Amino acid sequence: MLLIVMKTIPIEVSDGMLRLPDGIQLPPSVRLAVLVLEDDQSSSDIRTLADAGGAFDFLREEPELYSDADIVRDRRNPRFGDYR
Repeated sequence: MLLIVMKTIPIEVSDGMLRLPDGIQLPPSVRLAVLVLEDDQSSSDIRTLADAGGAFDFLREEPELYSDADIVRDRRNPRFGDYR
């Protein structure tokens, strides 16, 4: 049985180098995976990631089920209140 233990360690980037916090030492058997998070991701960046992953490729063959022509003006479900 393979047991994988994951820990989150805040890593600083300085001059293009990743730096572990003081006092953190990793043994040689440790594999390090880095997840890069940006504070300001635009929707086009997220769309690019989704396209690259391929999880939504099947939607390219799906027919469009609804269009603007299907919108009925002032129609609402009273159970959900006014959503305009």
